[in-house]
Amino acid sequence: MGYNQVNGILLNEVLKEHCTLDQPDRSKIHNPPYLRLLQWLLYAIAILAFTWPVYRAFLNIEITDNEAWNAYFADAAMGKMPLYPSTAQLITNNYPPLSFYIVGSAGRLIGDPVLAGRLLSLISVIAIATAIALSVRRLGGTQSAAVISGAFYIAMMSRFFRSYVGLNEPQLLSHAIMAFGFLAFLGARSRDRGYVMPILVMAFAGFVKHNIIAMPLTAFAWLAMNRRREALKCLCVAAAVIVIGIAICYVSFGRDFFLNILAPRHYSLKKAIRSYKDLQWVSVGLVACVCNGCARWHDRSVRLCTGLIAIALAEFFLERTGAGVWTNAQFDLVIAVAIGLGLAYTQVPLWPLARRFPPAVTQAVLLLVVCARLLVPKELEPFQLLVDRRFKNEIAIREQAMADSVERVRKTPGDVLCPELISYRAGKPFAVDKFNAKQRMSAGAFRDAVTARVAAGTLTIVKTDPRAQWTKPFQPKRDTYHPNPKSG
Repeated sequence: MGYNQVNGILLNEVLKEHCTLDQPDRSKIHNPPYLRLLQWLLYAIAILAFTWPVYRAFLNIEITDNEAWNAYFADAAMGKMPLYPSTAQLITNNYPPLSFYIVGSAGRLIGDPVLAGRLLSLISVIAIATAIALSVRRLGGTQSAAVISGAFYIAMMSRFFRSYVGLNEPQLLSHAIMAFGFLAFLGARSRDRGYVMPILVMAFAGFVKHNIIAMPLTAFAWLAMNRRREALKCLCVAAAVIVIGIAICYVSFGRDFFLNILAPRHYSLKKAIRSYKDLQWVSVGLVACVCNGCARWHDRSVRLCTGLIAIALAEFFLERTGAGVWTNAQFDLVIAVAIGLGLAYTQVPLWPLARRFPPAVTQAVLLLVVCARLLVPKELEPFQLLVDRRFKNEIAIREQAMADSVERVRKTPGDVLCPELISYRAGKPFAVDKFNAKQRMSAGAFRDAVTARVAAGTLTIVKTDPRAQWTKPFQPKRDTYHPNPKSG
């Protein structure tokens, strides 16, 4: 089949108003070897990058402070303490409740809620990539483009946002549920019926983690512009579900639910403005999506995807105003860009400037730039794991540091203040939520409460080996850690 015929097939397909999964599969057209090589390079980057979070999930090392925080409240959901504590305590739970019941139940089966949460996070990444690939197909992308989008998402998350991949944190779990809700919306859009069920799935995802808004807003915006009666019906259903869910939370947890969820947090517009630098990670995919949006604006699927990207970008800057909100604010944008990249890969041969070249060449150039960006950072843990003996020794030293720190904290009587996973592994109660306590103190609540407890002898600050936390700098020349003898 000649390139002119390929262009004709692509043009006929992308001009369809509604695209379905049973459309002719354009990906079966023979691709030149160099294009297949670049496709497999992207797949290899994704697989190799994902191996490190999978390997790290089974290490006894704290990835971030969030892990133990979520583990404590997963235990709380299983009845070990109130899920939404009193404001008199120095701990706060400002997450919706569903993730804690999910992780807590999985933790009972596995025997460790931290490992359960890490495994759910890894599964969620695969689930999101699957939803992205199916969404690309629903929007008219080729089968190859769908696989490329899924691989791009896994590679992007595993390379640039790896602190969240395989982390005991419900963010990616909620994104997975939301992504399948959005996929269901795309299916309803192609059939022009059944819009309520996808909205219910998205509302459910909001009770797992409540800061994921780009996909439901995009769905409502499309309905409002194209199916106003359906938009009103879905809005009423979503409002009813949210009100019922909040009412159940109030009956189950009392007013402490609202006091925890609405706990004070510092906001900074300057922080949000400075965060534009973090868009470098999605820059190549984002530029490709913008170019495709400009070149193919008459395509309704492209307009829908462009709207999703624009809303996700606005969400990113809005959420970055909040203290403690960092990389996870960008996750909706990563998903949207991954979907948009699939459409761009499918339609790049139809861009005005690209029509003078063979389709495979334009697609190869796009893939080459994407792969080059994914290979730029220096941190290549999977390679280090394979060839660097010092890296393996570092892992062993860090795990030993965790074991020693846990034993030290376990021997300390009473409540302690130390890295939270060490405290959790040592069997200590959750005494101080450092981040949320600081936010509440800055708002004027119990300003000297921690100092007072330390002075009264009811709270001991324990200095532990920083190497027990993966985010802490590694000190290879120190084989032993000598804590301050004046600390607990």
